Amino acid sequence: MRGIRLVCLAAALLAYVAAAELRAQSASISVTDGVYTAAQAQRGKATYVVFCAGCHADDLLGTNSGDSGAPPLRREGFMSGSNAGALFTKIRRTMPQDAPGSVPDHDIVDVMAYLFEANGFPAGREELPVVPADLEKIQIVGMILR
Repeated sequence: MRGIRLVCLAAALLAYVAAAELRAQSASISVTDGVYTAAQAQRGKATYVVFCAGCHADDLLGTNSGDSGAPPLRREGFMSGSNAGALFTKIRRTMPQDAPGSVPDHDIVDVMAYLFEANGFPAGREELPVVPADLEKIQIVGMILR
């Protein structure tokens, strides 16, 4: 009898873990699901001009010249295979090049919204969150620019 209880308990635990994993997977979304608002992207564009355009250019096509060359931020496959949390962390830790970590988190996510808009991802009804754990759930997928 005790053996049956242990088997039942183990089966119940396994089912619980599997259900939790399924919920976690379904909670993951992509930038094609409208993860920012148009207003947030507009704020991000203004912030981009102040902190980013000097290196990455007004048109987001980068400079890629010399030691201070910056890669394009508007391109086919932009950050594809990554997630918004990784992009947030990269910007937070390394940008701007002359003052890493100086841009407030809420401005970083606004700039990210602008980058998503510039790369052809649709706007939605809710703003891109400032919480890194929430950003990690947002997958960046490839998209063909028009």
